[in-house]
Formats: sequence, structure tokens, C-alpha cells
Amino acid sequence: MPQDTYAPPLRDTSATISLRMERYLLMTRVIGATTPGERAELIGVDRKTIFRAEQRGQFGRDFMAAAVAAFRQHTELLQSCGLSPTLDELFEVQA
Repeated sequence: MPQDTYAPPLRDTSATISLRMERYLLMTRVIGATTPGERAELIGVDRKTIFRAEQRGQFGRDFMAAAVAAFRQHTELLQSCGLSPTLDELFEVQA
């Protein structure tokens, strides 16, 4: 015999992740990547991906992982400028 079960209504759990552009651009300048092409080479993605991330805010987890990995290769330099190459430093979750 089936039992009635109560399931609470689903709440909105959507969130947006955005690139912290000021921090991102500051880190790339410190490293010496000042153009979109240099930033693409630094992160290991193509220029279209850089354009979508920087101009449209469209990126995925692969871009996020590649960016953090690229910046971590320059941890000492970034930390000497008071910057930390972490996910939280580069990206922001907005509920």
C-alpha cells in the first residue's frame, strides 16, 4: 500500500559565476600578459574563449580550471603583489 509522502517545494538554487575582471586583469598585467592574445596563451585557450570570458562573461569550468592553473604557476610573483591565484580570488558566485 503506497504511503503519501510530503516533499517540500523546490527552492531556487541557481547561481551565476562571474569573472572578477579587475583582479583577473591585474594578475595578467603583473604576469606580463597585457593583450587578449597573450592572455589566451597564458591560460592555454584560444582567443575566442578569452573574448567570450572577458566581454560576455561566458565561460565554463575548463576555463576556470585553466586560469587558476596558469596563475598558480606564477604564485610567488602574484603573492609579492598581494594577489592570490585562487578560485575565490578570480571568480565570484552570485546567488
